Amino acid sequence: MELCQAILAAHYTIWPIVQYLTCQEYPQRLVLLRHDVDRRPGTALRMATLENEAGIHSTYYFRAVGGVFNPNIIKEICGLGHEIGYHYETLSKTHGNRETAISLFERELNQFRELCKVETISMHGSPLSKFDNRELWKTYDFHKYGLAGEAYLSLDFDKLAYITDTGRSWGNNPYNLRDKVTQKKMEMTIHSTKDLIQAFSNQVFSHICITAHPNRWSRTDVEWFFNYAWDGLANQAKLIIRLLRGN
Repeated sequence: MELCQAILAAHYTIWPIVQYLTCQEYPQRLVLLRHDVDRRPGTALRMATLENEAGIHSTYYFRAVGGVFNPNIIKEICGLGHEIGYHYETLSKTHGNRETAISLFERELNQFRELCKVETISMHGSPLSKFDNRELWKTYDFHKYGLAGEAYLSLDFDKLAYITDTGRSWGNNPYNLRDKVTQKKMEMTIHSTKDLIQAFSNQVFSHICITAHPNRWSRTDVEWFFNYAWDGLANQAKLIIRLLRGN
């Protein structure tokens, strides 16, 4: 919560993604806060509860896979005032078959909408797959499903800085295979959460979108070590994948 407290102390407004996409006027200093729930939804619930206690409403994108799609947790986070979005990965699930992928997208989106309102979506990077899930929208139009936008495709990153903890680092790193956007040059180099906190204290950013994965954040030293080890193994696997793909 130290990061969120620093953002609020610097007089930034924090919005979920849908509010930005459906609003016509923006505050002078704005943070779009989104969380990709790739695993460990219970950790996401703890984070959502802390944000709620601080008066923060953010976006939680849930994958539609076993162990993550937890209806009770999804409804509880929604009840705390947060936006629930669909973290889709249907193109990678169907090995690039777009017709099958869009049918699966419809079914999974409806599963989420049986629990709560869903107005935005965000692709899951699926680093083990050679398919980029965003490619689905080169054939189909997500607006036809009553969606306000897609978190990577609908935001203007020339006007909005972007930073993510993918690869267990806020800065550019070789472990981030797909969680990237085309944007203007970042106003400063961010290596650590301490750097990011300082940037907000100095009001370096005007408008910025932050993506944080709840499973990457810890409450105890033991939990931190487990997460550190897990991310370390995952990052090595990503390096191998990058080498094999030649990118």
